[in-house]
Amino acid sequence: MTAATEVKLTAAEVAGLGSKPDPTAKAWAKVAGATIALRPTPLDRQPSAYVQASWKDRQHGVIPAIEARFATCGGVLHARLSWEAADPRPAITDNNVFPDACALLFPTDGKDAPLETMGSPEKPVTLWHWRAGAEAAFLGTASGLGTVDRTKSNSLAIEADWANGRWTVAFACPVNNAGFAVPNSREVRVAFAAWSGANSERAGLKSHSPAWTTLVIS
Repeated sequence: MTAATEVKLTAAEVAGLGSKPDPTAKAWAKVAGATIALRPTPLDRQPSAYVQASWKDRQHGVIPAIEARFATCGGVLHARLSWEAADPRPAITDNNVFPDACALLFPTDGKDAPLETMGSPEKPVTLWHWRAGAEAAFLGTASGLGTVDRTKSNSLAIEADWANGRWTVAFACPVNNAGFAVPNSREVRVAFAAWSGANSERAGLKSHSPAWTTLVIS
């Protein structure tokens, strides 16, 4: 079990966000943001021995922080992540194999799960994942390192914007179909991750928040 960080985020009702994600919506100015410090994922926990060996003398997890904002609007949970990306990788092309990406992680039961192993068979986690250039939103579950399973039918929607050297990615999903339970306390846990395509980061090679953050969904 990983303790929650001292930062507490709140997803309060905000008019103007509607039901669809919009990273540039003016209503986001009403929402307080929090800067979440990120660290490289431990190399010794990568499930591939080849990856561990080939990245032994290379730096990964180069995104140091991410700004997070949450809100609700008419039963829809909105999240917005923003971070510096001076050299963006907006899609997979012939010259770029690794796109930029980010993700949110929640205990599937809404209470707790081992974050350092991306869940366990007894305590799985739910992922909201954005990858630059992807046509569809990705919602999935994991029950340990290297066990991500995509949920084919889901209500998650994502839109992204790159401007002035920053990515801003908005997620939107009905609270009652978010892929994780919301306890009566309305407090859930959330963690964050980001990948730098310019640094060839992918899969478990990323920047991540090493502890859960508390999110109150009003």
